[in-house]
Amino acid sequence: MLDVFIENSLQNQPLINSTAWKVIETEFNATQLHEQETVFTLGNGYLGTRGTFEEGYPHDYPATMIYGIYDDVAIAHTELVNCPNWLPLVVTVAGECFRMDSGEILKYERQLDLRLGLVTRDVRWRSPAGHTLDFHFERFTSLADQHVLAIRCQITSIDFEGDITVEVGFDAQPKTQGVQHWRTFNQGGIEQIIWLQSRTIYSGIQLGMAAKLVVEGDDAASIRVENTSGAPTLATTLQLFPEKTVAVEKIVTLFTSQDTEIPIAAALQRLADEPRYTTLLAAHLAAWDTQIVTRKGK
Repeated sequence: MLDVFIENSLQNQPLINSTAWKVIETEFNATQLHEQETVFTLGNGYLGTRGTFEEGYPHDYPATMIYGIYDDVAIAHTELVNCPNWLPLVVTVAGECFRMDSGEILKYERQLDLRLGLVTRDVRWRSPAGHTLDFHFERFTSLADQHVLAIRCQITSIDFEGDITVEVGFDAQPKTQGVQHWRTFNQGGIEQIIWLQSRTIYSGIQLGMAAKLVVEGDDAASIRVENTSGAPTLATTLQLFPEKTVAVEKIVTLFTSQDTEIPIAAALQRLADEPRYTTLLAAHLAAWDTQIVTRKGK
């Protein structure tokens, strides 16, 4: 299958290939940050999440919009609000955080597969201290269970030997066009799980979100809850050496009071029942396949 690009005076602009169903970005341009965040948005009919980077970027605009979640703003109207951000996943290498605005980007490719409802990103990164690693991110908003969201991060050392730390959490206080709509009234963590309970300031809609961190293929990896007095995170420290690969999963469940009476209870219960990333992904892909077959049959 051939991926199609056109050229202009600035950079290669990705197009949708009607055969491959893919939007592909092979060069990151920070001046087009917000436009590309929009292009790489994921959705499943219940919510949509902009294509911001998991680790963040200066002046980015992370946003998750859930159907029917509104709040009041000045001048007597309501607006669809930006919900707490479920994406944050930060990898620290020898004390330096992996970021697209730090160190040197040696290779880069990001893809939105419209056939699979999947965003992937591959980066070869040289840290400011000179350590080189490969990162592969993928994420989806499940079509099989619209309350389930998932990220997988695979890290391969090229020349680095030492410890890396992976930390995941939530951004509980997003803004919508500069306006704060959420008040956190409970958050915490225990073992491999963190949770967040929030309420819109005026409309009183509750949101419950829970997440767990799993290290693939290493049941002995220690996962700890940090910053329990503030915004709880889950963290693990892993050893790397050249050619070694490690992978982690962040599984998130999310409900609102428009779905159920006690959203946080539903989120925690659903999270406890959820299988591993690969099983969730298989169910998501099967749901997409069924959807496409059904539409073709109409």
